[in-house]
Amino acid sequence: MNTELWLPQLGIALAFVLLWLAVTFLLSYISGWAFLAEHYRAAQPYAGRYERIRSSQIGPLGPFGGARNALNVGVDSEGLHLRMFILFRVNCRDLFIPWRDITVSRGRSLFVDFVEFHFRQAPKIGVRIYGKAGEVIQALAGPAWPAEMPREVVQR
Repeated sequence: MNTELWLPQLGIALAFVLLWLAVTFLLSYISGWAFLAEHYRAAQPYAGRYERIRSSQIGPLGPFGGARNALNVGVDSEGLHLRMFILFRVNCRDLFIPWRDITVSRGRSLFVDFVEFHFRQAPKIGVRIYGKAGEVIQALAGPAWPAEMPREVVQR
């Protein structure tokens, strides 16, 4: 068998997989997802339906926390279920955050309204949901929706 033909291709494929793993692990720490998982890792799978969020930001809300079409949110009367898109789920385990640990604030960034979730056990890590998705999550939560902090106008 001639290894000169397939060995370089195997090396490129292996390098791509290793780079993808490194980037997903790095992003899980930069965004704060790994830190959230230390406190809020889901103990059991969510049985309900997840909603894909078109535009969101996770973490200390720096430039690396954007999660366009990668964040899926499930809502029930107990709390918020967060799941990353399967290609980014390597070090981003499913999360469950009970409503009692969540506070909510609203704001506006440029021309888009957002809802931002803050967590008691990870106060520096926030999840910001842009557009109408925040209203959908609130409607799904119903009376379990936590108290909101005063509205701020934040531009980022």
